[in-house]
Amino acid sequence: MNSTNNMRFDYPEWSSAQLSAANATSPEPAKPPAPEQTDVASNYAVLLTSGPEDGGKRATLAVSAACTAQAMDLNTIMFLVGDGVHWGYDGHTDDVHVQGFSPLHELMEAFLEMGGQILMCSACDAVCSAPSDAEGRRLARRAGVRPQGLAAVLSHTLLGGSVTF
Repeated sequence: MNSTNNMRFDYPEWSSAQLSAANATSPEPAKPPAPEQTDVASNYAVLLTSGPEDGGKRATLAVSAACTAQAMDLNTIMFLVGDGVHWGYDGHTDDVHVQGFSPLHELMEAFLEMGGQILMCSACDAVCSAPSDAEGRRLARRAGVRPQGLAAVLSHTLLGGSVTF
């Protein structure tokens, strides 16, 4: 088996301004630093597409699955997309407690404490979920949630695994 089939290359993120500045001072086009190799087979993504319509049941299952994958030493991300971005804002997990599980806010904190990452679709953060309260005030993302593009989840699951709730 070709070992490169199980390898992923992670490039540090460079903004267009950083690349432009580097290109302006160099006769050669700037390139990001050499990639790090990680075992792609150990990558796992949990995609959460469901909002509050079911009282948080699917969100609770998704975060529980993410915690389990992280506990199994998988490099796990949660990707909140569509209606699922609802759970990435302050206060939206506070009153969710599905019978048989820890409260949702505790599960999310545990996942982050175990080294998991919670990513939010950057387009959904800005548009899809209309991230504002009834008075039109912009909602604050909960600590530990980072907006990322769809490419982040696709590159993370290249030859890895994923599950959607």
